[in-house]
Amino acid sequence: MNRNLVSSLALVSMLALLGGCNEEAKPQKPAPQFGVVQVAKIYQESQLGKQGIARVGELEDKAMAVLGDVQAKLEKARADKNEAEVQKLEKELQSLVYFLQNVIKQDQEHVMNVLQTEMKKAFEKCRTDHDLFGLFSEEVMPSYSPEVDMTDAVKTIMDANKADFGELPSLEMPALPEPANAGQGDDAAAPAAPAAPAAPAAAPAPAAK
Repeated sequence: MNRNLVSSLALVSMLALLGGCNEEAKPQKPAPQFGVVQVAKIYQESQLGKQGIARVGELEDKAMAVLGDVQAKLEKARADKNEAEVQKLEKELQSLVYFLQNVIKQDQEHVMNVLQTEMKKAFEKCRTDHDLFGLFSEEVMPSYSPEVDMTDAVKTIMDANKADFGELPSLEMPALPEPANAGQGDDAAAPAAPAAPAAPAAAPAPAAK
């Protein structure tokens, strides 16, 4: 009886072992070798990206305020029919618009350069931290698994760096250079008066008779 029981238990164990061997082993999912970053999300949601957007808006508002002051003076001169002042302010406004447009454009380029530099640093640190071969932007990788999305990891690294853009640029337009003869008075610019004509020679005395 005991011998039959032992034989039965051995048979059951062998069948269970054979059944386990016949099961197909599920392949392990390979670890990601590349990551994907949503660059637009970094620009919009990182602390540095938000600071850059706010900075551009602040500079544009200040530029509009400067233009508004000159525009108000121009409208007053027109109302007073002061043609000389109107012409002067129109030229000033035109020059000021050109100057402010250049200042805003240059600062936007500065903001973008700082953002791209900090993002590149964050990309490299994220790649190293996660032992990846490389990172791609979402634009060149339209389809990917959620586990390779490194956007939040890059954003966290950038937020920890605490970079900034520095002071806002000045909106005061530099004065035009003065001419070389400035400050010498009206006489310096006036042409020299012509010399008085020489007195005619005296007539010779008549000969004695």
